[in-house]
Amino acid sequence: MARFGQDNGPEMSERGAGSSGLKLPLFLLLGYVVAISGVVIWLTLSELKKPPPEVQASSEKEQPTAAPAKMVDAKPVRPEPGPDKAGKEKPALVTDTKIAKAVPAEPAEKMRFPPASDPAEAKATISPPKSNGAENMGKAKEPTAPKVIEKRPVTPPREPAPKAKPGTETDTKIPRKVEKTGPRERSVMRKPMRWIVPDDPLPPAPDPGLVQSSAIGPLPKIGDDGRLPYRVYAKPFDVSDKRPRIGIVVTGLGLSNAATESAIQGLPGGVTLAFAPYSSKLDEWMRLARTAGHEVLLNIPMEPLSYPAYDPGPQTLLTSLNTRSNLDRLLWSLSRGSGYVGVMDFFGSRFTASRKHMEPVLSELKRRGLLYLDSGASPRTVTLSLSEKVSLPAAVSSIILDERASRTNLDRKFGELERRAKSEGRAIGVASPYPVTLERIVDWARQLRARGFAIAPISALTGSVNAQKAEK
Repeated sequence: MARFGQDNGPEMSERGAGSSGLKLPLFLLLGYVVAISGVVIWLTLSELKKPPPEVQASSEKEQPTAAPAKMVDAKPVRPEPGPDKAGKEKPALVTDTKIAKAVPAEPAEKMRFPPASDPAEAKATISPPKSNGAENMGKAKEPTAPKVIEKRPVTPPREPAPKAKPGTETDTKIPRKVEKTGPRERSVMRKPMRWIVPDDPLPPAPDPGLVQSSAIGPLPKIGDDGRLPYRVYAKPFDVSDKRPRIGIVVTGLGLSNAATESAIQGLPGGVTLAFAPYSSKLDEWMRLARTAGHEVLLNIPMEPLSYPAYDPGPQTLLTSLNTRSNLDRLLWSLSRGSGYVGVMDFFGSRFTASRKHMEPVLSELKRRGLLYLDSGASPRTVTLSLSEKVSLPAAVSSIILDERASRTNLDRKFGELERRAKSEGRAIGVASPYPVTLERIVDWARQLRARGFAIAPISALTGSVNAQKAEK
């Protein structure tokens, strides 16, 4: 036992000494690694918790240099060194260089958030260099400014308010272009129609002496003194004018606000306007039309050949109804408005060809002192023969101008209308309120006087020998 202890004792002591010598460096290395890892983790967490400007500010002894750093990026040229205001800041140019590199990563919104400062303040926040080493570091910073400009070619300038406006100007240029073509949606005219010579407004209507009160509304009537509504509400016209007369009637107004406004405001006053009885503000439209110098007609819905596939409305005069029913519908339409000189059929291609149904209607119009204009929808119309019989001032349209609403077709129809006016002394054209139709009427009417024609209201184009004798 003693030998065993004497022999093995030295070996055990050497092994213990060797193992303890190996463990000490390992523990030191492990501690070093843990310390380094802790520092790295602490730095990482602090970077995540604090925004970049505050991290950079902490590197400069908790001084708020975020605004000056942004000024460095906002100004594309290198800032000139200026005097130090407080003398506290240490111009760590290396930190400035890091800030300049970090700024491009910031969004443009953050760049515009701080208020703009004067150039003197920007210079003051950057301390002048104090050593040759700092100068060298400053020289190393100079190439970073062009790099920032290359990375951010759209960087807003120092004054955010003026520069924000140019950004919005590019946005507002698009609406301006849309506004030029936008009127196609908001108005029926592609460009504002302006008549060269404005017409004088017509007297206010209705005249109380020409109104009959009824259960369905006010109706026109001949005055107790013999005055006729179609003469009282007529637009003045020089009957001594020997030039060929041309009348233009735009029909179907009052249902579309855009079309009605364009016709009232844009067309010359010599153009007669006809309004549908179904308009919800018929009296207002007629008042505005007379204020603009237009003579006014009232559309009377009548049965077309395509009925009932095409129905002009619930108050349409029909050949399938008796005389009393048709007269009731006629009076309903007459009671919707006031101030009109007469009536005009609306899609009455079948009804206007029926003598049996037209005669009581024309007789009622004569009894109320109105005139009648036939739209010319039917070549077999009986209007002229019956109007001579009942001594009613009447006329038939010569041409429907816009059966095909195109510039070429309208110009051709205007030429035909002028030829008929020359040969017959007068001619009437009927049109719908299509955008191209209203535009071409304005352009055509501008040159009408120079070509030797007179544009006349419908009251100056209606009448017959018997009607004139009866009125005298």
